[in-house]
Amino acid sequence: MTITEPNAGVPVLGLDGGIDTEVHVLAEVQAGGYAFESAGFAPGMDPSAPRAGAATMETTAAYMATAEPAARDGGRAAPQAAPPAAPPTPVPGVFATRLGTVSGRYRSPAIGFQLELRVDVDGSRPLGRLSGDYYSVVGGTTTYYGSWTVDAVTVTRTPTKIIIVGTARTTWLSTYTVATVTVGRRSPSQPSAPATITWSTPSGAQGATYVCAFASSAYRTVELEQDFDQGVTAFNSYDTSSLPSGGPGRLLTVGAAYREAGIQMLDTGAGNVVPAPAGGVWTDDSLHHAMEAHFSRWADRPQFKAWLLHANAHEFGTDLRGIMFDRKGPQRQGCASFYQRISSGSAVDLRNQLYVNVHELGHCFNLFHSFHKSHMTPPMPNRLDALSWMNYPRNYEPGSGAPGGEAAFWEAFPFQFDDLELAHLRHGFRDAIVMGGNPFGTDAALKVADAFSDPVLDRSGLRLRISTSPERPILGTPVVLTIELAVDRQQFVHRPEQLHPKYGFVEVVIGRPRGDVVVHRPPVRHCAVPDLVPGGREQVYPVSAYIGYDAVVGQIFEDVGTYRIRVSYVAPEGTIVLSNIAKVRIGGPHDDRDERVADLMLKDQTGMVLTLLGSDSGYLREGTEALRTIQTEYADHSNAVYARLALGMSAARLFTGVRPDGSVGIRNRNLQEADTLLREAVDASRGTEGLDDLTVFQALAYLANQHAAEDDQFGARSLRQEALGLAREKNAPAAVLESIQTETPGA
Repeated sequence: MTITEPNAGVPVLGLDGGIDTEVHVLAEVQAGGYAFESAGFAPGMDPSAPRAGAATMETTAAYMATAEPAARDGGRAAPQAAPPAAPPTPVPGVFATRLGTVSGRYRSPAIGFQLELRVDVDGSRPLGRLSGDYYSVVGGTTTYYGSWTVDAVTVTRTPTKIIIVGTARTTWLSTYTVATVTVGRRSPSQPSAPATITWSTPSGAQGATYVCAFASSAYRTVELEQDFDQGVTAFNSYDTSSLPSGGPGRLLTVGAAYREAGIQMLDTGAGNVVPAPAGGVWTDDSLHHAMEAHFSRWADRPQFKAWLLHANAHEFGTDLRGIMFDRKGPQRQGCASFYQRISSGSAVDLRNQLYVNVHELGHCFNLFHSFHKSHMTPPMPNRLDALSWMNYPRNYEPGSGAPGGEAAFWEAFPFQFDDLELAHLRHGFRDAIVMGGNPFGTDAALKVADAFSDPVLDRSGLRLRISTSPERPILGTPVVLTIELAVDRQQFVHRPEQLHPKYGFVEVVIGRPRGDVVVHRPPVRHCAVPDLVPGGREQVYPVSAYIGYDAVVGQIFEDVGTYRIRVSYVAPEGTIVLSNIAKVRIGGPHDDRDERVADLMLKDQTGMVLTLLGSDSGYLREGTEALRTIQTEYADHSNAVYARLALGMSAARLFTGVRPDGSVGIRNRNLQEADTLLREAVDASRGTEGLDDLTVFQALAYLANQHAAEDDQFGARSLRQEALGLAREKNAPAAVLESIQTETPGA
């Protein structure tokens, strides 16, 4: 018998190894709790399909007898106890207040298919849902098979049991989609009863039945490994009654905040003190290296394990509160929180520490910002009125003329996720949630059909213009996008630096010549406090961003042909502003040298090193060596200017390499090498070729800051004055001149 979909009937091996006749059996908890053993499951079989086998009563009885019922305190194993012959007879009319809840996680025996079942119908913030994950068990190997969820259920309660019925969405094709879950009711002092789930088709044909032992009152369990920056006092707890808020007063840790959402955070106890980087300031490349070197539970596969670094400061300044690492391969496994601006120990700072840590871990669960919900799959309306861990307090807009902003948010915030986020955490398909599963925001953003359509009406008073550099790239040339926000009337906008896609307020959509549409996911995402500036009439705020490398697809511009690019910007009040459509044609290599350089530039690690503007990390050595090869062996090639930029920026800054044993190696600034490389890059870009103008100004300003850090004030001032003179020569917008003049008093 050939099985083509997992919910169809399956042949069952008999005791003698032969194929038994297909049997439909209904297991009832009241009849003793049958489970159905089926040896030899193959890919494509349906775990919800009808099946039967020998010795099933004995198998299930043994499993249920040895399984340790979880206590009602969040999943710790309770002492084993024989269940009573029958639940106590409740007093008529009051049984609902005398019996325990049934919500939580249940698990069937690991025979053929193992089901992890989640029941969510009572207890704290019940959502009226069911969901589950199937695992295929063959010999000593357990493999994730698929997930299902029921978004709406009908619940029938009697004095002895709860019956829950609903129709499931599944990750595989199935005709057995109607789930009926029966759970016996017991008093809170008794071990929880098992849950029986029976599948059927909408027409009533019987499917498979599983008996699942109670495992935990938590819907999911995540192992959290926390490391600490030397000198940082990591967040412990915050009393929510310390300051006005919209929720009840209680003592919250990060684990307690997630426990309220139904997620058990298990502290692995493996936290280490990570020696602080030189100067106490992290860079993206140092932080990325530290995560790969220090996350002891990391694996190159999906797993419910996350890494959180409590750090002091990032080179991007005090507005950057947190960061989630994202790159090609398993994503959403690690994040960091920065304490430099919130370390006083005051109630306000403790509240911010709690918020930042819960927020960053939320990204690891694939949760978007409340003001970016339109970028999810499926897209949803942005929720600026959300009183959620995932909203920015400063972005809070309750609507109906009510006051918004940070003060209003904290006074109303109940310290929780909103209901839709709660549904995702508890009942989303496994790969959309598990760390290392689906990339952050896979298939998200503007719907493909709308990505290149103009809005019907735009009264925002904002205009978004984009252009690409260089004008005539060949295969392998890094594509840099210049984004300019023009303000037609006075209003607040994000400062230019936060218009970079890595901050999330701007999103880039790219239509490729192969016919697909890529929603650009920066390999490193930054969570920063929105820094708003009063945009004056006719002012222009520009930023440039390298968009050639993507966290999901890797190298974006890897084909010859024409690409279409569009950008959307989420303004502070929630308006989505669309840019013009920019087109860039990638030409083919002209000769063998062009082909060899393209091969070096299109390596995945090269893309990541260009994103980080250089790196000394051993994990990215191949990319760094590729750029060094271009810089030395192909020094006169047009792409050598990008190699010099990345290598020069890397040489200009300190690099702290955190080793697995917790020790660090510090590479000091090499300003002599940085001056040489960046001077060559700048000189090659004074005309119409080479780097875009904004990148040139940025490189000079960054080099000036590094000279100042080495107490070379004369060198720093000279570089800033050169940047200002070049900006004036290039007719840079006033916002650029003001930024440089701020760094150069009296210029």
